[in-house]
Amino acid sequence: MLTKGERGKHPELRVPEFVRAMSWWGFEYQILDFPDLGLAIYPLGKVVKKIGQIVNKLGISQLISFSPFELTIGFDHPDHNRAGEVTRLVSTAMTGSRGLWLWTSQGKLSLTNERVQYVKRFYPSQNISKKILAQIGESYLKIR
Repeated sequence: MLTKGERGKHPELRVPEFVRAMSWWGFEYQILDFPDLGLAIYPLGKVVKKIGQIVNKLGISQLISFSPFELTIGFDHPDHNRAGEVTRLVSTAMTGSRGLWLWTSQGKLSLTNERVQYVKRFYPSQNISKKILAQIGESYLKIR
C-alpha cells in the first residue's frame, strides 16, 4: 500500500520505486488515499472498512503485514504498526478461508546483505543505513 503522503514527498521517486518493487514480487496493488506518517492517528474504522471491502471484493484469503506490536531499534514506524493492526482486524472479518502472517524483526539476522541490496535496488530514496538493517532480524509468524 502506498499512501497519498508518500506520493507527495518525492512523487518522482516513491511511486516508481513502489511500482518496481511490486512488479518484481509479482504483486497486484492499489494506491489508497491514506495519510503517510499519519495513518497511526487516522480513524481506524475507516481504514479497516476500506481494506476489508477490497479484500472481500477480490476474494483474498492470505494477508501479510507488520506486527502491530513491532518495535525495531532504529526503524520504528507507527504507520507500520497501524497497518498491522488494520490487517489483523480485517483478517477477523474475512469470509471463507483466511490466513494471517505478521512480520517481526525477531528472527534471522543473517540477511543483512540481502536487505541492503533490496533497499538499494527498489527504494534508493530511503536512506536506511546498513547498521540499522544489520540489527533487524526477520521472520513471519503465522497467526491463523
